[in-house]
Amino acid sequence: MDEKRANEALAALMASKDPQARQALAELIVEFVQPNHLANQFVSDILDTRALKPGDALVKKTRSNVPVYTLVPGSIPLASEITVEERINFVLDISGVKVTYNEWELEGGEIGTLQEIRNTMAANLRDSFVNRVFNAIATVWTAGNTPDNFTSVGGAITATVLEDAIDRINLVSAGAKVVIGSRTAVTPITKFGAFWSDGANVEGSQNAIDEIREKGFLGKYYGVPVITVEQVFDNLTDYNPLVPNDFILVVGESAGEFITYGDVRTKQWNDMNPTPPQWFLELYQQWGLILDFANRVYVIGGLS
Repeated sequence: MDEKRANEALAALMASKDPQARQALAELIVEFVQPNHLANQFVSDILDTRALKPGDALVKKTRSNVPVYTLVPGSIPLASEITVEERINFVLDISGVKVTYNEWELEGGEIGTLQEIRNTMAANLRDSFVNRVFNAIATVWTAGNTPDNFTSVGGAITATVLEDAIDRINLVSAGAKVVIGSRTAVTPITKFGAFWSDGANVEGSQNAIDEIREKGFLGKYYGVPVITVEQVFDNLTDYNPLVPNDFILVVGESAGEFITYGDVRTKQWNDMNPTPPQWFLELYQQWGLILDFANRVYVIGGLS
């Protein structure tokens, strides 16, 4: 179905008074907006992710190490009992998106196209999940509790600081998984990320330079993907940034786990008390986060 026909079908559903048509409208919007998919798509760049169903145990379990023995021919090898340790329970939170509109104007197609509705709701859900995870991880380390996993720069990020952080995470995990920060925080990487130096010689990468020129950022540095979190603001009046610009995170493999719990829930109804009536649609998703290997996170703070 092309966009014109899709918009015509959407307008027909909006104009209908039939409750079944209204339910179909809600289902149509929900079909294109999957917070569960969004959460896993973006947060999986930072942490391990799972989608749990109601009734699944909200406990992360880890298996103990299995040692390897040196065998002597003719002997009976030792056996190690497999034990499972329950580490911690997931504490669920809920993120939701709710929209409302004047029903009379709704019938005239005033809310825009399906694509506009989808983009707005999807962006809000993405911001909710990514920002909450991003900010939660950033509070793990400070200069006071572990200097090994924290440094305060007092300026823009430098190659030395970033490489030291990646080296640290490579040492204590299976490897650095991602470098992540706001666009303001990670943009200075473009000043040194397109060049390699052995201390005496400097060599540039034309591919990296072209990427910086075309996109304004660098997708990988020192063998680690760089993720830019786009800045969002609370509202157009106060214009307060919601993504901190004063730190960058380097996160290793399997530092923690993010889960969604259950399917996307929806509520859709018409409030007939006001005149004209008001239409509502709400989507919400339960989720949880565990950071059980915090030493696999490095916080580069004090950026300006």
